Amino acid sequence: MGEKRIVARVEDLMFRAKVDAAARNLSIPVRFVERASDLAAACAEQPAVAFLELTPEILQILAGMKKDRRTRDVPVVGFLSHVDKKLAEDARAGGVDRVLSRSQFSETLPDLILEFTSPGVERIMQDEPELPEE
Repeated sequence: MGEKRIVARVEDLMFRAKVDAAARNLSIPVRFVERASDLAAACAEQPAVAFLELTPEILQILAGMKKDRRTRDVPVVGFLSHVDKKLAEDARAGGVDRVLSRSQFSETLPDLILEFTSPGVERIMQDEPELPEE
């Protein structure tokens, strides 16, 4: 397994900000890949996990990565719109280790980061204090 680092290919700026903030809060470095064509090279550096916003282009690149000994073992978590059933099926068949809807990815992001970068470590959830009733 690679070092405690994330590679991410995320086009949606809102999701990119979420990944960046969650990783920063957990002190885990994240490398954002600007061009899909640079994904394989970034994953050859053996990150702990790759977070990918799934597109047909990404699946084509991933097919090549799964055949390359330098990148085939990098865990891949992909996310996409919940209505894109065909792309989700293609992603699973193409070797994406975990396919999540955008909302599932967003809701579980800190736990996903810890799962892959710090196995066995659980996030400590702090209860927010209840406000007094008026």
